[in-house]
Amino acid sequence: MSTVFVTNQGSQPLRAKYVTQWFDFPPDRSVEIPLEAAQSIFGYGDENKEPYLVRLGWMKMNTDYERAHDRLAQFVFSRQPVVKGQSLAPLVERVAPPKARARVGAKVPMQAA
Repeated sequence: MSTVFVTNQGSQPLRAKYVTQWFDFPPDRSVEIPLEAAQSIFGYGDENKEPYLVRLGWMKMNTDYERAHDRLAQFVFSRQPVVKGQSLAPLVERVAPPKARARVGAKVPMQAA
């Protein structure tokens, strides 16, 4: 059985049921669940998310779609658990932060000649 980690990056917890098992998704935690559960609960891998948004109770009318889809976007799926502050994209290179520069038009005291 293959699994997927689901990380709730939102501020609200979620409790959802798949077949006979309940899954809790607290904020800022990765939860390992069966791939079939992720597909059934969140529509993982499915282009049409509307049935899942309705099932989760986030969408009652068509006008709720955008808000419900934004909430769904707070759930991140990965093959490994996400550590808080970790980016899912691989780090390609490190770039030094820019040096502080004087503001244009800032008043600078005149130096004596």
